[in-house]
This record gives sequence, C-alpha cells and structure tokens, in this order.
Amino acid sequence: MEIRVIDFEILTTHYKNYRDGVDLINGERKKILDEVEPIRKEMNRIISSATNGLIIDGKTQQQQADKFQELQKELVKIDNDFKAKNKEMVDGLNTKSFDEISEMVTDWASQNSIDLVSGKMEIIFCNEKWDITNEILELFKQKNLYVEREIVNEFENELENEKESL
Repeated sequence: MEIRVIDFEILTTHYKNYRDGVDLINGERKKILDEVEPIRKEMNRIISSATNGLIIDGKTQQQQADKFQELQKELVKIDNDFKAKNKEMVDGLNTKSFDEISEMVTDWASQNSIDLVSGKMEIIFCNEKWDITNEILELFKQKNLYVEREIVNEFENELENEKESL
C-alpha cells in the first residue's frame, strides 16, 4: 500500500484561487471599514462636544445622546452583517479550495499509483519521504495556480485585527 501526506495549510498558502478569494474578502472588509469610518467620526464628534466643557442645553444634550445611540446601533448592525457575510465567504472559499485541491491531489495520486493521501494535520509522525506537498506545489506551478507567499496565517491575522477594530 502506497501512502502519502500533504500539508493543506502550505498548499492553500500558495494556491492562486485561494489567494484570489482572500483578496476578494479583504476587499469586502475594506469596503465595510470605509463605510464605518464616517460613523465613527460622527460618534467621536458627539463625544468631543459633550466633553469639551461647553454648556449645552438639555434638549441639545438629549438630541446628541439619541444620535449617538442611533449611530451605535447602526455600527452594531453593520458589524453583525459583515460577520455573517464574512463567515459565509470564508466558509465558501475554504470549501471550494479544498475541493479543487482534493481533485488535483486525487488525479496526481491516481497517476502515481498512490493508495492513500492524508492531511498532515491528522498524522502524529510521518517520515518526510512520504510528504508530497512539494509535488503538489509543482503541479500548481504547471497549472499557473501557484503564488509565492511566506506568511501562512496572514489572512487569519488580518481578519482578527479587523474584527477587533470594528
């Protein structure tokens, strides 16, 4: 029985279709941040005017408090909508990329008389001679689906940073 392993994390890091999907998701994130920025500025203006020491009548104070709450609700809605859309896009990208890569690995394994290919994450120990990750990366290159990337978790780090900023 011929067995090989692959590292999906490395493969997706260099898989063009995955990286293109990441760029699309990052573009959507940027749109949301651009949409949120004027709301943040308005909220900061309201806070600034309330704390600058100027005496404002009760009616104006109430109007500003109401406006602030309205803006805050709008931000929460935008954030929740973005999180749902982002999750859907990330899940779709992961599924599509896994399916595409799996198809290429299956074809490669058939052509090379390999009986079993497993993901490296599930393996406790494997001699490096059984790892075919580099062979699949070469296949990506042959199909013009390879991109050079060094930071494996760049996408996840960017998403976490943006979640914190919303």
